Amino acid sequence: MQNRWALTAPVTSEYNSAMQDFTELAYTTSPQHKDSTEVRIKRDASDLKKMQAQITTCLTIHS
Repeated sequence: MQNRWALTAPVTSEYNSAMQDFTELAYTTSPQHKDSTEVRIKRDASDLKKMQAQITTCLTIHS
């Protein structure tokens, strides 16, 4: 279940950003909630790629 969440988190963030652009509305949060900033989105995407590479490596080794 956690893997499914990890795989959908960047998609959800991109969808949120696209809907804000489309509707010309902006969702703002307090300073302690910075999960949807551009830097965080890029870091999450980078982390996801690293996890996918590691999982692929483990599956290749153990199969």
